[in-house]
Amino acid sequence: MKKLFFALCAFALLLTACKEPNKPIDVDDLVEDGVYVFGEATGFDKVDALLLMANGINEAKDQTARDGMFEKYIVLQGGKEFSLVWVNAGEQTLYGASLTEFTPTDFSGIYADNPATAVLKGTLVTGESAPKMKVASTGLYHIVLDLNKTGDLDNPLILVSPVQWGVRGGMNNWGFTALEASAASNDGITYTLSGQELGNNGDFKFAYNGAWKITLGGPEDNLVKANTNLGVNCKPGGDNIVVTEGAGAYKITLNYKLAAGAIENCFSYKIEQESKADYPAEMYMTGADFGGWSWGSDGIVALPHISAGGDPKDGCFVVTRYFKADNGVKFSSINVKDDWSKAFGGMGTNSDNISFDGDGNAHVPADGLWTFTLDFTSDTMTLTEGQIFGIGPCFGDGSNWDGSKAKAGTVNADGTASIVTDLAGDLRVFAPCAFDWWQHEFKPNAEGGIVYRDGGELEAFNVEAGKTVTFDFNAGTVTVGEAAESAITIDGDFSDWADIEGATGESVSAALKVTSDEKFIYFYYERNSTRMADLWNGSGYVYLCFDLDNNESTGVELWGNGPYEILCVIYPYADNAIAIAAEGTAVPEGCTVANAKVAGAIADGVAFECSIPRADLLAMPEGPVNVWAWSNKGGTKINVSCTL
Repeated sequence: MKKLFFALCAFALLLTACKEPNKPIDVDDLVEDGVYVFGEATGFDKVDALLLMANGINEAKDQTARDGMFEKYIVLQGGKEFSLVWVNAGEQTLYGASLTEFTPTDFSGIYADNPATAVLKGTLVTGESAPKMKVASTGLYHIVLDLNKTGDLDNPLILVSPVQWGVRGGMNNWGFTALEASAASNDGITYTLSGQELGNNGDFKFAYNGAWKITLGGPEDNLVKANTNLGVNCKPGGDNIVVTEGAGAYKITLNYKLAAGAIENCFSYKIEQESKADYPAEMYMTGADFGGWSWGSDGIVALPHISAGGDPKDGCFVVTRYFKADNGVKFSSINVKDDWSKAFGGMGTNSDNISFDGDGNAHVPADGLWTFTLDFTSDTMTLTEGQIFGIGPCFGDGSNWDGSKAKAGTVNADGTASIVTDLAGDLRVFAPCAFDWWQHEFKPNAEGGIVYRDGGELEAFNVEAGKTVTFDFNAGTVTVGEAAESAITIDGDFSDWADIEGATGESVSAALKVTSDEKFIYFYYERNSTRMADLWNGSGYVYLCFDLDNNESTGVELWGNGPYEILCVIYPYADNAIAIAAEGTAVPEGCTVANAKVAGAIADGVAFECSIPRADLLAMPEGPVNVWAWSNKGGTKINVSCTL
């Protein structure tokens, strides 16, 4: 059926090409210059002021106006023709395109936030030969015209996207929920949604087709993107809309009516609270190890709220502690001596790893660090095995704020948890729970206590590189100490290397030294211009590779060398090692990419030192390991055999 539709469209275009050239349009009644939508598909019999397009906003350039870009939300009738016309001082230029369906092959990279629904897209044609355009079905459409005045697109273009409005926000964990729409008409469309649960100061945006933006094209460092969302006052790309009546169920109404000028002129919204939420404002925990089963006593634990961005998330609490399996706990919304009226051990739904004794007390499956999440919005209690992770400036590039790539810490035998900083800077640490990583984030404060994120971002707490940060959740304290007594400082000062014992190797172009302690493996790599060790225009990278089985069957060949089991790539212009994929080259299958801490940038003709945490590497064999190093240009390979 779709093939037949496109065949008919192609036939229609052929017929159009045989017709007389497009005739001039009556624009005598227009008082404002600009680009207008016109044609039978609009429902207007002539060009009207309401059909004026808005000046376009480039979302990829901090929501700034883009010269030569225009946008319009308008109801188009299926199967009927429309065009665009540029009117300037009475002169007119017709715009059209041969539209075809476009869907990205991969919804990542520059298309990560694009709508999954296909859009119509075509290269702009101007003048009397401009083809007229059609859509298959009647509905609201987003039309984008870009004249490509700056030359960053492949071609000037017209894009036409179908629009299904919905909401993204606290009510759906920033997913997408479609709004119910009345019949499509330029005289007005009403979009509604009832029973949307939002917390205190809960926020959301309107967005269409589950997207935030739509990419027109351009190079990655100079992209052009149109907004597919509406914020405060229906401004495209505007601030989040925040409810102010408190937590509860809300009815959300979005209204559309065709209007001239700015996009927000076509839209308005209304937010009505249907009922208030009855969630507890506070939550406490007691047990044999937490207040001795006595409400109002010392040791009772006050649970932090789950963070919800700028405010605590109503009805959602979290606690990380060292628990003993034999000693149960209970929770309560009140902490008054001998008042058990609100105490409970379980909720409507509990994790399978929570057990209960005859008194209804909740128990963890084994002694250790655990995290309880209490979600009253879904009446759910979740138990997550305790662990901490580092993310952000202290741990490199913050893994692009991807919690799944954060650096894991260590849970100690005494129930504390430690993590070693890779770099100097702001410390960010979290423990997994039933919500996203940033919703259970914590840091030390100046007094050595633990402070939890309870809304907006925590104040910066800066730590030096190579420090062990240990959290004692039961005591509520944090200590910051050295990484290890034998740790070598990676500071760019190479004078200490003369006194460090380690395996060494030397070639015409470079020298390599390898040594290790219980936590790290250390490298010293010297590149000297007198040794013919140049880089590409003063930049490039150095490979450090581990051959764990002396070139036997495991691992992979790397650029004709190897096979190697572990690869680390050191970039001369970065503060830390970055996976080869960051340069657009795939990491060889079978290789583990290890991250290393490097002091300062590596320039041509100088040395560098780096350390790789053992926790990042595959298990080291007991016998000697071959370590190879070479640069991307001009560096002879060096092999050092050592026991790590």
